[in-house]
Amino acid sequence: MPLLQHLFFITIYCSLALLAVLVGPSYIPDLQTGGAMLLGLWIFLAGAVLHEIITRRANEEESIAKIETLHHNQTVLRDRISWTRREIKGISEAFEAAGKSSKLSDEQNIINDALSEVNLLKALMPRLTDPFLGLFDDEATVIQQENQKKEAAPQAEKPKKSDFLDDFRNETSRKRRGSAAEHPQQVSVLSDLGETEVLSIVRQSLRDDRIDMFLQPVVTLPQRRRKFYECFSRLRTSTGQVIEPGQYVAIATRAGLITAIDNMLLFRCIQIIRKILRTAEDISFFVNLSSHTLKDQDFFDDFVEFIRGNIELAPHLIIEVGQKEFLDLKASELLSLERLMGLGCRLSLDRMTTLDMDLKALSSGRVRFLKLEGWLFSQDQGETQRLLEQIRGLPIELVIEKIETEEALVQVLDQDVAYGQGYLFGEPRPAKP
Repeated sequence: MPLLQHLFFITIYCSLALLAVLVGPSYIPDLQTGGAMLLGLWIFLAGAVLHEIITRRANEEESIAKIETLHHNQTVLRDRISWTRREIKGISEAFEAAGKSSKLSDEQNIINDALSEVNLLKALMPRLTDPFLGLFDDEATVIQQENQKKEAAPQAEKPKKSDFLDDFRNETSRKRRGSAAEHPQQVSVLSDLGETEVLSIVRQSLRDDRIDMFLQPVVTLPQRRRKFYECFSRLRTSTGQVIEPGQYVAIATRAGLITAIDNMLLFRCIQIIRKILRTAEDISFFVNLSSHTLKDQDFFDDFVEFIRGNIELAPHLIIEVGQKEFLDLKASELLSLERLMGLGCRLSLDRMTTLDMDLKALSSGRVRFLKLEGWLFSQDQGETQRLLEQIRGLPIELVIEKIETEEALVQVLDQDVAYGQGYLFGEPRPAKP
């Protein structure tokens, strides 16, 4: 509290006390001089106590404001340190890869690729820094509470799943990884979490770079040869437990964090594409983006520039958007997608709710894939046949999702469908760039 305010309060209650002593006997006939002095003393003490209470409250509010500022600065600094560590890791990986290369041109390309990814990370950093992280329950507390709930019900151990990159490793590398996977590893999925608990894990996963990418194959039919992969995100806690999209997507969307998750998933996909390109495999990747990400003009500007500078990545990247979200996009947002498509990326629509579509308009809008769930595809045979007839001659391919049994596959094979996806062909596997 400023000195002038202190003097103001002191002047008020001292004046009131003095006034009670001097004027009190004149207005209160029964009040003696001694009683007037006691009244004045009581007014003085009451004023002093009130002054002390106001002063302490003001000091407490000032201290709380300083603590919140320090906590915010600490969080921002911690995030910057985390991002700097990622940049250093990216550069060190580039030099390590260059050291293993026998050609100078290859070394230069590897280093340039890594530096371009570091620049993309710098563009992402301000969007992924969350100053309000510390205002929610700590992730460790959430996990401790969850473990206490399940203390009496130990989880079964599951063998370590194969890595997605096993598809591209030689036999020796696969055997080496297979021997390492002989010892089973306990896998735990957190469940029955409240919204505050999930939100805390989402925020700390973003801050600590614990967003893992899982990939599920999309295969050609009827050959079942893998042609594409779809990218999924999983959030991992500090203890290795996992929360799945069904648990956090809606909560992260309401909290405005789904764009950050999309951004990191897209970055992970770019890293994987670079690694696969070195194996000369012709593989492309579906990456699902939310409407919030599509509306982030700053991010799209940065990402378009990144793709323009790394044009060899574009043919391997398929941007996936929900049907309803695509139809609700504004002209400016469609233009952002058009810029990416113009560089060689492709567009896919998923979460289809109807087969009644203007396919020619979608084709002219650079849509190249339609992903349908099996039930929608087989629900109305007449509608299905009309869709197949309309799609012939257009540069649009059908992908039937969630094929989980041989019986379901037989129904799909009866139609002219190019690609299938589902647990029958492979479950999502972790991808580590």
